[in-house]
Amino acid sequence: MVGLLFLSACMTREIRDFRKSLSDGRYDSEFPSKNGSGEMGMIASSVKKLYSVSYYTTWQFTREAQVLRSHITSGLFTRIALGTIETQESVSGSATVMLYDGQRIALLTCEHIVNAPDTIITWYDPLDESQVPVIQSITIKKKQENWVRDMSECGPFVVLAADPELDVAIIGKTCPSPSKEPVVFPFPYGHSAELEWGSFVYIFGYPMGMPVVTKAIVSKSVQTDPDEFTVDALLNKGYSGGLILAIRDGVPHFELVGMVRSVSSEEEYFLKPASGNKRYNEIFPYKGDVFADTRESIRYGLNFTIPAGKILGFYQKNRAGLLREGFNLDPFFGLVEKPGQKRDKTSDADN
Repeated sequence: MVGLLFLSACMTREIRDFRKSLSDGRYDSEFPSKNGSGEMGMIASSVKKLYSVSYYTTWQFTREAQVLRSHITSGLFTRIALGTIETQESVSGSATVMLYDGQRIALLTCEHIVNAPDTIITWYDPLDESQVPVIQSITIKKKQENWVRDMSECGPFVVLAADPELDVAIIGKTCPSPSKEPVVFPFPYGHSAELEWGSFVYIFGYPMGMPVVTKAIVSKSVQTDPDEFTVDALLNKGYSGGLILAIRDGVPHFELVGMVRSVSSEEEYFLKPASGNKRYNEIFPYKGDVFADTRESIRYGLNFTIPAGKILGFYQKNRAGLLREGFNLDPFFGLVEKPGQKRDKTSDADN
């Protein structure tokens, strides 16, 4: 009986100590001990698939035409082109609803998803070192449209603010009566500088066009900037713009601490047969035409992020212009208290 009482006392103390460790005011580094499916369902509803379509016209030139940059700036290239090709390029990623006030909708995403290059020039390889490089083709963007899944009736979204170096963009649209009312991200804006080695995070996004949530562990950067961090999640293309959420003192205390920027990858070259629709017998060598191609090889487990502190600084820099357009995002960033919410007003940007 004494042994059972002693064991019970030890278990009670361990449970008490465990609960105390969960209430230390820091971001958690352990797997959640409470079901958070309901909260994560609300978060997932605020994350949307974003796809951008760019329309291009390409002018092609022979080597003998000797097209130079001067022909491009003068506009003469259209007269000496061998021909033109009309193409369209699309890219998809993730975006988070920051605002819906009954009229305006704003979403947070990565800049590289919504800003395709305006002009692309390819060159002929010089025949010798003395030859001046000549242009093989020039591709010019005619227009670009940014669409959000579940909001197609609103039409294309426009870029309200963007920073190519930071790779952050805010897109928006006036859409007074969407068929389905957008769900605004419902949890507080966090402090990326407070993340530690081993902090546990959830990541929401649209890899391969599908809604997915996954988990990861934080590694802190060796740089001096306390905001910088990486995550070890197994992410695929399409996660760019996806939310990174930490938990402070257990579920349901989720906080937005960053956004996925890109996965680590490298370009690989390989040879392929002229037709990819046939199966070849490995016993007999292939003797047909061979072409060179490239593919992107993802280095899983190493990902680049945009910390919450950097995103907040981006907003503060562009806040005046956004307010003039009628997009007040202060509640999203915690610069004003949401109803029933109390939080420290000190921001990551102030650290």
